[in-house]
Amino acid sequence: MGDEVRYTSSLASVAKDLFVEIFCEVFGPEKTQYLSVQHPFVDIYGNRRFIDFAIESDELKIAIEIDGEKFHNPDKVSNNKYHDDLLKQNSLIYNNWKVYRWAYSQLKKQKEKVKDELLIFMGEMPQFRMIEDYLPKQKGKIIELKDHQQSAIENLQKMRDMGESIALLYHATGTGKTVTAVSDARNFGERTLFLAHTRELVTQAKKTFEHIWTEKKSGMYVAEQKDNDAYIVCASIQSVVQNLDQFKPDDFGYHRKIK
Repeated sequence: MGDEVRYTSSLASVAKDLFVEIFCEVFGPEKTQYLSVQHPFVDIYGNRRFIDFAIESDELKIAIEIDGEKFHNPDKVSNNKYHDDLLKQNSLIYNNWKVYRWAYSQLKKQKEKVKDELLIFMGEMPQFRMIEDYLPKQKGKIIELKDHQQSAIENLQKMRDMGESIALLYHATGTGKTVTAVSDARNFGERTLFLAHTRELVTQAKKTFEHIWTEKKSGMYVAEQKDNDAYIVCASIQSVVQNLDQFKPDDFGYHRKIK
C-alpha cells in the first residue's frame, strides 16, 4: 500500500510538470507565474480543499485538474471518493469557477490536442493576473505560511545549524518560492541580496519584501535603477555581473537566487 501511494504521488507530480510544460509552450514561459499550484478553496460544506492549478483573468476564475485514469471513473474508484470528487467540482462551479480537466494520458499522448483545447478555452492572448491569495495572509505582524513553505524554512534552518551555507529550494511554479525565500531571509535577519533572471521577477521580489519584511528598506538593482545602499537589494543577475566592482564579498549576509 505504501509503495502504491508513493507511486501515485510521483505520477501526479510528473503529470503536473507535464501540464506546466504544455501551458508554457502555448502561452509562453512568462505566463506560468500566474499559475497558482495547489490553490486552496473552501467547498460548500466549509471543508478546505486544493485545486491542482488555478488561474485568473479580469473576468474569469479557472480551475484546472490533472487526473490519473482511475480517479474519476466510478468503475475503478470507490463510491465515496467518486462522490467526493463530484462535490469538489460542483462546489467550484457553484463559486463561479470554470473547471477544466485533463487526464495524464492525454497530456502524454495527445499533447497537440490539449494545446488546441487550452487555446479554445482561454483564448489566444488571455490577460491573466496574479491571484490575490498568492501571498500569505497577514494578521498584524504575523505571516501565515502554507505548510510546504513552513517546512522548507524549517529545513533551511536545520541546514544552517549543521554548518551548511548553500541550498537548492525546489518547488513547482506558482507555489510561492519567492514568499518562502523572503520569509527565510527575514528570519535570518542579515543584509540580503536577491538575484533573478528577469526584471519581472526582480520587481515581484521587491514587492514581496515590502509586504513581509516591512522593517527594512528594499531597493532595485537593474539597468536604470541602482539602489545598492538598500538593506535588501533585489537585482537582476546581468546588472550585478556588469557591476561587480560595486560590491564587496562581505556586503551581504544572505544571498538568494531565483529562477
